[in-house]
Amino acid sequence: MEIAIIGCGASGMAAAVSAVRNGADPHHITIYEAFDRPGRKLLATGNGRCNLGNEFLDESCFYLSDEAGLIFLSSLLRSFTVSDLTAFFESLDIITESKKGYLYPRSMQAASVLNSLMTEINESGIRICINTPVTGISKDKAGFILRSGDQNFSADKVIVSTGLGSGGFAIPGFEASGLFSCIEDLSFKKLLPALCGLKVSEDISSVAGVRARGGVSLYSGNEFLGSDEGEIQFTKDCISGIPVFQVSRQASVYLDQSRSVTASVDLCPEISEEDLKLLLTDRIRRHPGRKIYEIFNGVINEKLLKFVYLKAGISGRDKVLDIPEEKKNTFIETLKNLRFEIIGTEKSEKAQTMRGGIELININEDCELKRAPGLYVTGELLDIDGKCGGYNLWLAWATGIAAGRSVAK
Repeated sequence: MEIAIIGCGASGMAAAVSAVRNGADPHHITIYEAFDRPGRKLLATGNGRCNLGNEFLDESCFYLSDEAGLIFLSSLLRSFTVSDLTAFFESLDIITESKKGYLYPRSMQAASVLNSLMTEINESGIRICINTPVTGISKDKAGFILRSGDQNFSADKVIVSTGLGSGGFAIPGFEASGLFSCIEDLSFKKLLPALCGLKVSEDISSVAGVRARGGVSLYSGNEFLGSDEGEIQFTKDCISGIPVFQVSRQASVYLDQSRSVTASVDLCPEISEEDLKLLLTDRIRRHPGRKIYEIFNGVINEKLLKFVYLKAGISGRDKVLDIPEEKKNTFIETLKNLRFEIIGTEKSEKAQTMRGGIELININEDCELKRAPGLYVTGELLDIDGKCGGYNLWLAWATGIAAGRSVAK
C-alpha cells in the first residue's frame, strides 16, 4: 500500500511519524514538499521558539462554524490531550516546558522540534520529495493520482497537509478548492486572514515601532465583537500584537461583509478612568508649572503620550494649569478609549493562520473525507482555527496524528 503525504510541515510530519508507529511500512510512504526544505513555517512559529501547544485546552480555544465542527473538535480533544501532546514530544526526545501555560521545547528553539521530527522520518526510511508542489488530485480505480507539473504519482491513500498559505508560505499554483476538484459537492468556507494585524484609517506613523501594554476591544456599531489585553504593537498603518490577533478573526469576517469595524484601545487597562483623573489632578496640584508630557512621564510611552494629547487638542507647550478642563477630560478619555476605524486586515502572507477551509461536515473523526475514502485532510486546510497560544499548532499535531493512525489500518 502506497501512502502519499502532501506537505512536510508540522501536520504532515506528525502524520508520517504516526503512520509508521501504527504499523505502516515507511518504505511505502512518500512526503511531497513544495518548497526546497521541510518545516519552513514550523521554524517561524512562536517567534522561532515553537509554541507547541497550551496546558489549557478545550472547545473555547477554537473558532467553529457549525455543530459539525463542535462534534469533530470534541472527538479530537478526547483523542489527543495535553498529556498526549507532551508524551508525543518526549518520544521524540523533546522535553517540553510551560511558560504561563504556553508549551515550548525546553531548548526554546523551533529547530529542535524540526530536527527531532526529521531524524525520526529519515531513520525510518520515509522518502521526501522536495520542490514538488502537488496541485491536483484525481481518483482512479486503483486509488489516487497526484499531479505535480508534468509528473504524476500514484497512491492508495493520501494525506493532504499543505496549509493555506498563511505566514508567507503560499505554494505557487496551489488552490485548495482546485486540489479537491475530483470530489463532488465538497463544501468550502471562504478563506480570510486570522491572527493578524488590523489596518487603521488614520496616519499613525508617529507611533510606528511602539510596543505598549493595553487592551483592545472591537465593535461593529454598537455590537461588541471581542476584546483582549496584552502588548500592543503599532506600525505606520496597523495595530498589531497578540491582543489584536485574538480579535482579528472577527474583524476579517465583518469587513468581508462590508460592515464597519472600530477598535477601542485602552492604554491604561489596569487604571480606571476615575483614578487617572485623580492622578492628573494630584500632579497638577503638586506641579502646576509643568507640561502635560512632564506630568504623565512614565505612565505611557512618550510617543503614544504625544499622540494622545495632540488628539485631545492639547499643545505640548501648554502648562497643565492652563489647559481647559474639557480638554483634560478628553485626554483621560482618550487614554482609556483611543478609537481607530479599521479598514482592513494584513494580508494572508502576514497572518498566522486562516479562517475557513473545508467544512467539517465533510470530514470524519480520523480526518478522512466522507466522499473520498482514503483521502485525508489535516491542519490549516480544515475550517477550524484557534486562538493565539499554541492552539493552531496543536491542531496540526492532533489532526496529523489522527490521519496517520488511520492510514496505517
